[in-house]
Amino acid sequence: MKRIIVENQERMPFPLFKRRAPTLLATRQIHAVVGLRRAGKTYFLYQIVNELLARGVPKQAILLVNFEDERLASLSSAQLGLVLEAYYELFPERVTGEVHLFFDEIQVVPGWEKFVARLFEEKRYRLRVTGSSSKLLSKEIASSLRGRSVTTHVHPLSFAEYVEYKGVTLSRNLGYGADRFRVAKLLDDYLTWGGFFEVVDARDEAERRRIVAAYLDLVVYKDLVERYGVKNLALMKALIRYFVTNTTRKASLARLHRDFSATMKVARNTVAQYASFLEDASFLYEVKKFSHSVRGENTVSKYYVADPCFKTVAGLNFSADMGVLFENAVCGELLRRGEEPRFFEWRGECDFVLRRGFRVAEALQVCIDPIVARERELRGLLAAMEAFRLDEGTVVTRDHEAEEVVGRRRIRYVPLWRWLVGERSA
Repeated sequence: MKRIIVENQERMPFPLFKRRAPTLLATRQIHAVVGLRRAGKTYFLYQIVNELLARGVPKQAILLVNFEDERLASLSSAQLGLVLEAYYELFPERVTGEVHLFFDEIQVVPGWEKFVARLFEEKRYRLRVTGSSSKLLSKEIASSLRGRSVTTHVHPLSFAEYVEYKGVTLSRNLGYGADRFRVAKLLDDYLTWGGFFEVVDARDEAERRRIVAAYLDLVVYKDLVERYGVKNLALMKALIRYFVTNTTRKASLARLHRDFSATMKVARNTVAQYASFLEDASFLYEVKKFSHSVRGENTVSKYYVADPCFKTVAGLNFSADMGVLFENAVCGELLRRGEEPRFFEWRGECDFVLRRGFRVAEALQVCIDPIVARERELRGLLAAMEAFRLDEGTVVTRDHEAEEVVGRRRIRYVPLWRWLVGERSA
């Protein structure tokens, strides 16, 4: 244990690509870092360590342990106290001082929650924990640690992060310089292969496909079979194939049950349960229909995948549907920004409406070419703006950039790459 502690301190600071998610250095709660496998949770812990070092916190005040280290195999909850014993034998001067604890993949130790909760009550520890989504989910954190925690959800790279990772600086004047052409080109690759580091760094398409296929196996066998004891693998794989093929389309679980029952014997509750497992694993995101009643929101939903690479590899798509990829990218970015989007139907469909407090404050429509599909797309957006008394609405497009006034309402057209990197129209 002492060797592990010292080895990790000798590696500090860590070389890494800085993510945009807030590191919450000031929080006194237990900071839980959760998300899809391979999305970068461990390196996000490293980023927090680097920021602490930059602020003058000495390495000796930082204890970092990865509980998936094979040298800690079979460690029990009763033995977790040995971690601190080893640390204080190395650094006895820290016994009375503040210590920053980073417990990576701690979920492999059964009963870890009580240990972490006890340390939290001692008040002098700053706790960060992370783990694979198979056993450490935000819902579990909230229930196990009884309101003592705050959660950061780490997603695959956002498009803004992807562009920076590719070496392009996102300056204020990006929309007017030569780099805007490179950014627009990068968007096509991002919409196909997404933001997993290993996929982005792959040498060619064949390697990318192998990596994504391995990720899918991790989700199915680690996050679902191992965690929930899923027995009907055929149904789970069929659900994954359905959702990645039909990304952004409206679906009801009752209809899905009828469809799957035609080819396999399956209970309706099982279909709903397996879909919820995919959400828990951060593989799938459900966007409900907006309604002023909870019952109305439960009628039908639209589903989005966490990263487009899954659709590219596992979807039964015979041609690229750029409209679907655009809408999926917008949904993913909204979730990264902390939104809880809904879609809205009245006189047409509006892709996303966003609440601020108790009111809807923003409406977004996704349309590659608003010149061709102007009437249909504006109908849904204007209906949402009328229903929620909004003066401004946004249409996210491929490259059309303009503003127009329809009646008394202003419509802003923004290219997807601009919207994803947070730029407004000129």
